[in-house]
Amino acid sequence: MLEVAALAQAQPLTLDDAIRRTLAAAPQTASTAARIEAQTAARTAAGLGPQPTIEVTTENFGIPSGDLYDQFQVTATYSQRIERGGKREARVAVVDRDMDVTRAEAIVVRLDVIAQVQRLYVEVQATEAQIGIARQRLTMARMVEAEVKRRVASAKDPLFAGMRATTSVSEASVDVELAIHARDAALKRLAAMWGGASAGLSVPTSDFLSFKHEPVGAAGAAPADLAVFVARGARADAAINLQVANAKRDPTISAGPRFIGTGDVALVAGVSLPLGGRRISDARLAEAQADRRRVEADLAVERFTRERTIALAVEKVEETAHEAEAIRDQVIPNADLTLMEVRVGYNRGFFSYVDVSAAQTTLANARAR
Repeated sequence: MLEVAALAQAQPLTLDDAIRRTLAAAPQTASTAARIEAQTAARTAAGLGPQPTIEVTTENFGIPSGDLYDQFQVTATYSQRIERGGKREARVAVVDRDMDVTRAEAIVVRLDVIAQVQRLYVEVQATEAQIGIARQRLTMARMVEAEVKRRVASAKDPLFAGMRATTSVSEASVDVELAIHARDAALKRLAAMWGGASAGLSVPTSDFLSFKHEPVGAAGAAPADLAVFVARGARADAAINLQVANAKRDPTISAGPRFIGTGDVALVAGVSLPLGGRRISDARLAEAQADRRRVEADLAVERFTRERTIALAVEKVEETAHEAEAIRDQVIPNADLTLMEVRVGYNRGFFSYVDVSAAQTTLANARAR
C-alpha cells in the first residue's frame, strides 16, 4: 500500500523528458563548443596572408681606411611573398570542413546518448511490467493457498500440500520484492544519465505492452548515420584542393634603399622564385587523394554494415512482435482458462495440488514471455 501511494504521488517521467534532462547535463556539448571555438581561431589564422619581412644588411664595413671606408654600404629591404593558386581560400576551406566534421560528430554523439537513454527507459518499463507479473503470481498463489488450506482443514489433502502452498506464496512475495528492487535500480541508472535522483519519479507503462501494427520497411541508413563520413569526404576534397594550390610557386618581391658611405642613396629591387619542390608537391597530392579514397571506402563499408544491421533489426522486430502477439492472443487465454478449470476441478477433488501449481506456473511463464 505504501508503494502504491508513493507511485501515485510520483512525477511521471516521459522519454522526451529523460532525453532533455540528459542532453542538458551532457558534457559533450561543452566539449563540442570548445572544439568549434578552437577551430574558429584556426580559421582566422588560415585566412591571414604571408607576413612581410624587413631585412637590413651591411657591406664593406671595417676599420676606416681609404677606399674601404668610402664604400661602406647599408641596405634595407622590404620583402613580401605573393601567394598564387588560391592558397588562402584553400586553407580556410580545410578548416571549414574540419568544423563540419566536428558538428557531424557532435550529432552522432548526441544520438548515441539518446539511444542509451532510450534503452535505459525501456529497461525501467520492462522491470515495471515484471512487477505486475510478480504481483499477479502472488495473487494466484494466495488464492490457491486459501483453497489448499480449506481442503487440508477438511482432511481432503495432506498437511504437506498446505506447506507447499504457503511456500509458493513466500516465493511469490520474494519475487515481488526482487522485481521492485530491479525497477528501482533501473530507475536509478536512468536518473544517473543526468546526475539526478530517482526518488519521486515514475515511468509510465500504459502503452508498454501495446503493439502497433505499423509496417516497418527495411530503410537504408539515415543521413545522420553517415553525416560524419560525408563531412570527412568533403574535408578530404578540401585537402586535395589545398595541395593543388600549394603546388603553385609563390614569388617574393623585395625592394628598399641602399645607403653608401659616400652619402649616395640607391634603390634596390628584386624578385625571387623557389626552385624544385615538384616531387614533394606530387607526393603530398597523392597522399591527399589516397586519403579521399580511404574515406570513400569507409563510407561504403559503413553504409553496407548499417543497411544490413537495420534489415536484421527490422526482421527481429517483426518476428518478436509476431511471437508476443501469438502469446498474448492464444497462449495466455488458454493458460488462464486451464488454470481456472484446474482450480474448479481441484475444489471438487478431481485434481491434485501439483496440477494446480503446474497450471499456475504455465500462466506466469506465458505472461513473462
